[in-house]
Amino acid sequence: MSGISDKKHILIVSGEPPVLAEMKVNLMDSFEVSIASEVFAALSAFGMYDMSLVIIHIGNDSKKAFSVFDGISASVKEKDVPVMFLAENGCGEDENKAFECGAVDYAVRGRGTAFALNARVGLRIRENQQKKTAPGKEADSLEVPFGVTEAILDGKTILVADDVRLNREIIAGMLLGINGLTLEFAADGSEAVEKFSKQPDRFSLILMDVQMPVMDGIKAAKAIRNLGYENARRIPIIALTADVDSEDTAKYLKSGMNGFIEKPMDYEQFLDIAAKHCI
Repeated sequence: MSGISDKKHILIVSGEPPVLAEMKVNLMDSFEVSIASEVFAALSAFGMYDMSLVIIHIGNDSKKAFSVFDGISASVKEKDVPVMFLAENGCGEDENKAFECGAVDYAVRGRGTAFALNARVGLRIRENQQKKTAPGKEADSLEVPFGVTEAILDGKTILVADDVRLNREIIAGMLLGINGLTLEFAADGSEAVEKFSKQPDRFSLILMDVQMPVMDGIKAAKAIRNLGYENARRIPIIALTADVDSEDTAKYLKSGMNGFIEKPMDYEQFLDIAAKHCI
C-alpha cells in the first residue's frame, strides 16, 4: 500500500507501549511509522505497507525480542527489509546474536539525540537501497547530508592518534566545529592504547595514523583489540594513511581496523566514515 507521502515506511516492534509511543514521536517527522507489540501485528503491518526498515526493541526480556524476530524473519527475508536492533542496555551477547540474525545495526537507545537516531535509521535505509541498485558498491561512498551526519557526533568523543603535531592541529581545526564533539589526542600508538585503556567506554571512534614511532598504528589497533574490555572489541578504528593500495588496506583490516581515510583527511570522507561506523 502506498500513500501520497514520500517518506519511507518503518516498523517499530516492542513489547513496551511507552517505548513504542516515544520512538514513534521521535521518528514520525522523518518517516511513516507503524508500531507493533507482537508478531501478528508486525506481520499485518508487513502485509499493508512497503517497509523500508524494521526496528526491534530489546527491553528487559531479550529472548522475547529475538522470538519476535524469528516470527517475522521469513517476511523480512522475502521482502529484503533491513532490521535494526535497539537495546535499552548494551549487551555483547545480544549484539552478537543480532548480527548473527542478519541485522544491519545494533544500537543502545538513549545514546545521542532523537535527531541522531533519525540519521542512523535513514543511513541504514540508504545503504540497503544502494545494495539493491548498485551491488558491490561500498556503503561508505553514499552521500549523507552534512547536518544529519554531524548530529550523530553530538556527545561523542573521538581519539585521534598521530605523531605529527601539525596533523593533529589540522584535524582539530577541521572537526572541533562540530557541535557536541570532543577530541582526545595521542602522539603515538602506545599513548593511544594507554588513553583508551584508562577510559574504554569514553570513546566512540578512533582515528589511527599508521606510521608512528614507539608503536605504529597497526600494532596499536591489535593491542586495543586484545584488551579485555567490551568496547575494545566494538570500537571502530579507522586508519589515517597515504598508503591505500589493496595490499596495504588488507593489512589494516587484518589488524582489526574497520576502514581507512586517505591522507590528507577530507572532511566529506570523514563524515561518511563517521556515519557508517561511529558508535
